[in-house]
Amino acid sequence: MKFNTHRGPLKLSLKQCAVLTALLLSACLPRPRTSGPPGQGRPAVRLVPPDQWPILQDDLDPASLAKAAERTVAYLKTLDPQKLIQAGGRSVGPQLLIDTAQALARPRPEGETPEQFTQRLKQDFDLFAVGTSTSPKAAFFSAYYQPVLKASLERTGKFQYPLYRRPPDMLEADLGAFNPKWKGEGVVGRAQERRFVPYFDRREIDARKVLEGKSLELAWLETQFDRLDLHIEGSGLLEFPDGALRMARYAATNALPYKSVGLAVVGAGAMTREEISHETLRQYLQDHPEGESWLISQNPRYTFFELVETPPDGEPLGRISQPLMAGRSIAVDPRFTPLGAAVFMRLDLAQTDESGRLLGKAKASRFAFCQDVGGAITGAGRVDIYVGHGPQAKGLAPRIWEPGELYLLLKKLPPRQR
Repeated sequence: MKFNTHRGPLKLSLKQCAVLTALLLSACLPRPRTSGPPGQGRPAVRLVPPDQWPILQDDLDPASLAKAAERTVAYLKTLDPQKLIQAGGRSVGPQLLIDTAQALARPRPEGETPEQFTQRLKQDFDLFAVGTSTSPKAAFFSAYYQPVLKASLERTGKFQYPLYRRPPDMLEADLGAFNPKWKGEGVVGRAQERRFVPYFDRREIDARKVLEGKSLELAWLETQFDRLDLHIEGSGLLEFPDGALRMARYAATNALPYKSVGLAVVGAGAMTREEISHETLRQYLQDHPEGESWLISQNPRYTFFELVETPPDGEPLGRISQPLMAGRSIAVDPRFTPLGAAVFMRLDLAQTDESGRLLGKAKASRFAFCQDVGGAITGAGRVDIYVGHGPQAKGLAPRIWEPGELYLLLKKLPPRQR
């Protein structure tokens, strides 16, 4: 699941700062994890020798690549040009990522074969395999989409399940401000009796209704499953009874661990892993209303939204604050593959028709850009592909769960002049 966010500065009262400082200094917070998942004897990102490059063949249209590159460059230009970014085990500036994106998006000579294109790129680019596995398919791919859901601005007999805006008592703290070894780590919580505690979880919010009556409701949905679906995907299009369409855009989460409701159903013995899917889970919860609330609350992570006008292309913003592009935008763990990086990926990819019906599965290879992150997307080589919105995307997203190959591309540094 992807959370598309760009947060403003954190504001705490003096009392809240004192509480949080005392909490940190007394070691009441566990030390955050700063390293990635354990590897299997190989580095997470490693240089691929020129004679071991795959053939770089792109199965999507060049126009979508150029557009995705343009949006990536727009993000990279907002960064401090003197900032160094870790990519491929190197420290590079945003300009090198810009040069990489623009070079990949340039029109190719007419009649150039994939083999000739690959050979040409070897002269100007370095290629890095991403993933700690010893298998050639060191990466693992899933997919996400933007759901379209029926909704109401008022609670009615049909629409009973609220979406909440970000609560004003939710606080975020940058732990790096307290100790350099925690740089890049943070916590989310609230102040309670002079203590900083985790924010309310899904059970407290949806079952115990701790936020009810606080004027935080943005809209109302038809089912608990629709609400969970929207929380998992991170954004969605809401269709109101008068035909109006607005976007529910990610605003924040309670930052508690993400746990799969589907795996909870499997763990209870109700279905096997092979049987579980988006639609079989929806049907199971519909057929067993007595256990629906309990099962859904097994995922403590909770998402908050804001209502905005629907963008012209109907697509949500990624973490780079640019609209995502179906098939070209991916969510990654930026500890291993930085936002704004260009990648090449190969995997067996499902294909659906315009109604979302499965047509088959075939090998796919393409360039993409790291434009998003996700609460469940952690580790080297873990990738979530954005596949768009509408029936076709809805049918496709849950069918992508595949091992594959992920490569990071970087333009070579020019010869030193001084």
